[in-house]
Amino acid sequence: MLGMRRKEKAITDRTVMEEVLREQEVGRLATSVGDQPYVVPINYVYNDGKIIFHSHKDGTKMANIAKNPRVCFEVDSGEIVRAEKPCDYSWRYMSVIVKGNAKIITDPAARLVALRRISDKYAPGKGKKLTTDELAKNPQLVLAEIVIEEMTGKKSPVKPPS
Repeated sequence: MLGMRRKEKAITDRTVMEEVLREQEVGRLATSVGDQPYVVPINYVYNDGKIIFHSHKDGTKMANIAKNPRVCFEVDSGEIVRAEKPCDYSWRYMSVIVKGNAKIITDPAARLVALRRISDKYAPGKGKKLTTDELAKNPQLVLAEIVIEEMTGKKSPVKPPS
């Protein structure tokens, strides 16, 4: 496997990478079955070293995960840095890439905790209103987590050495 080409752009502090994961609202989940890659944007929450997300039980991403749980997940934030000449334009960014295995959360109590965490990220304070009864009435809802095996981060611009 190739490493990062521009090593000076690497984010080596896990705390910084975790902050990027916590702050972003949309990530991209990549799955692959056979020679068919698939990438889809998802809402998620980062908690305790895992990426937690929800989905409908039917659909490409869940079918792919059932066949191959190996996934890649990416988040980024950034902005274009404009210049006089087009070739001098740049991109100021931070990104994190996670590799790991996705698994379905099946335990009812763990499902409720996962859904509450997602809800509280996007609708603060409303997750506590969710109940196991509501989850039971919604059998098409899948809650899943990515168990992180590898995490890398990258940023630009890089501060010049002091």
